[in-house]
Amino acid sequence: MRPALPSALRAHVDGESWGSFFTVTLGTWMAIWFFAAVHNQYLIRIAPEHFTVWHYEIPFTRDYTLLGIAYAFGASASPGVVLGMALFVLGRLGRGPKIPSLRLVLSTAWVWLGVEIAAISAGVLVHFTSRPLYPDWVYLDDSHGLLITQTIQITAYLSGAVFSVALLVATWHRRSKPLSA
Repeated sequence: MRPALPSALRAHVDGESWGSFFTVTLGTWMAIWFFAAVHNQYLIRIAPEHFTVWHYEIPFTRDYTLLGIAYAFGASASPGVVLGMALFVLGRLGRGPKIPSLRLVLSTAWVWLGVEIAAISAGVLVHFTSRPLYPDWVYLDDSHGLLITQTIQITAYLSGAVFSVALLVATWHRRSKPLSA
């Protein structure tokens, strides 16, 4: 006979299901993947070498649209899953009214919006000034297109972290108030 697991180690959380966990976690990843795939569509057209030269080679295609989608898949996995798990914990577990799973996933749109505004603004600034926004060592080379795309990417990753933390804080704060219908 096996000894019973301590309550902290059980694979069951009262009032929750694996379905809601996977909805939030994988839904957030898919939302971030979608955003990253759309984001990559304009990056690869500004400077294709950003992906075709300076990233590892994807052997099954040279099509820009597919490359943008494929690179987004890998780039979104860790941030999307981690953000999704954090949203699940803050939005669904513990005391306070639970935030619906779909609402948690859709709340990531605020992250996308903030990231794109910051990233595109940085890219436009570099386009018009032809000067790097970040230290020289972060740029792959000094061609105009790569200055723009690398600035956009660095800004997207940095602002993505900032806006994700802001979303998590807002989610935690929202749990202290009753949800409106």
